[in-house]
Amino acid sequence: MLLTMVVASLVSVGVACGGSDRGATSANGIPATSSTGATRLQGKVTVFAASSLTESFKAIGEAFTNANPGVTVEFNFASSSALATQIEQAAPADVFASADQPQMQRLVDDRLVDGTAEVFARNLPVVVVPAANRAGLTTPKDLAKSGIKLVLAAQDVPIGNYARQIIDRLAADPAYGAAFKDAALRNLVSNEANVRAVLTKIELGEGDAGIVYTTDALVSKEKVSTIAIPEGVNVIASYPIAVLRTSKNAVAAAAFVAFVRGPEGQSLLKAGGFNAAP
Repeated sequence: MLLTMVVASLVSVGVACGGSDRGATSANGIPATSSTGATRLQGKVTVFAASSLTESFKAIGEAFTNANPGVTVEFNFASSSALATQIEQAAPADVFASADQPQMQRLVDDRLVDGTAEVFARNLPVVVVPAANRAGLTTPKDLAKSGIKLVLAAQDVPIGNYARQIIDRLAADPAYGAAFKDAALRNLVSNEANVRAVLTKIELGEGDAGIVYTTDALVSKEKVSTIAIPEGVNVIASYPIAVLRTSKNAVAAAAFVAFVRGPEGQSLLKAGGFNAAP
């Protein structure tokens, strides 16, 4: 009888408080569970993501928070190399989404990744020229034409590294010749901090050509035109994602990663021009 009275008292307290467990936590800070036993996610998730993910991740963030109203998602978009440096310097972040494997591997080697980094998307580089294309470029071979202003991202930025790999591969093709590399790099007028900076230069006509991701070209399809890079020499950009060991909200962070790799996240990435995860 005494136990019955205690339970009844606790129930009445719950009713007086509104009877809702939304946003509640247990004494050890673990998110409370609903009446169905499902974990109620809550708190803030800070995602450090490559610049090329801007539009797709904003859409994913909105869908994720709609499905989990107790959670807010904040993004920091920049080059993957810059983001990796910030994380190494103890910038507060819960999730890292990189545009290449080497930047993620840096954090794995530093023991800053919790669990395993998983590839969630792929992308393809493409040559972009201003919509007016006053230089009259039509093929990647034209990157070596005298007087062309070529804009790339810096070599330590994923798209900058990919671009230089592509130039190396083109130079190894007899149709281009070994002189292609030196001629193209002589035309280099700017090393930008990230892929969106390259895109902006081309949009404004401050360069005749640049190399960005297909997804970036889609974002700016009214301001730039594209020149395809031959499949045999192009580089497939793989995007890994992981929860960080220093995350202050690891449960919600892991849920965000799962959402990105799940059907809805993959659908939104595909709509943004990304290729599906393996």
